[in-house]
Amino acid sequence: MAQQLELEFKLDSSAILNYKRLDYSFWYALAEYVDNSTQSYFNNKKVLDAQFAEDNEKLEVKVVYDNRQGNLTIRDNAMGMDYEELVYALQMGKSPKINSGRSEFGMGLKTASCWIGDEWLVRTKKLGSDEELEFTFDVEKVSNGNTSLPIIRRKKPTSDHYTIIEIGKMHQKIAGNTLNKTKSYLASMYRVDLKQG
Repeated sequence: MAQQLELEFKLDSSAILNYKRLDYSFWYALAEYVDNSTQSYFNNKKVLDAQFAEDNEKLEVKVVYDNRQGNLTIRDNAMGMDYEELVYALQMGKSPKINSGRSEFGMGLKTASCWIGDEWLVRTKKLGSDEELEFTFDVEKVSNGNTSLPIIRRKKPTSDHYTIIEIGKMHQKIAGNTLNKTKSYLASMYRVDLKQG
């Protein structure tokens, strides 16, 4: 009689070092964040539109590159994440719970951030929650097996909603022609969104 055994598939944390070697371009890396932000809006359009109307705002995704400091910041005012959603978002290869839109495979935040820089900080606050969450992801530490990421919790007004990603220790730089290409490609990729305001 055959004996049934089980194998457990595990992903070595050092695999994230390979993300910086991906054949990416800056505009596609940034598009990962824009996709996440706009999909967060589409998934929560009704409640966000009501809050935007109250605050006299609309969905915004801001990308700021500081050449002197060598860091990149992506900030949105979409739905934000609570603790459970943040934990889910950090699982490797886990597709989003709603994966019929732009964020199909659940790899964007992790792959793009690791490709751009070796250290990234995430701050997020979900609309309706009274808690902001913050953690720092150090690629070298995580790749060496230090996969525990302490989370800082802060009390915030329930009407606040955002996700901010700050990437430092950049090994990908935006210079001259790359900057112009990035602006041009992103404008083209999201032209329908831009036309719709």
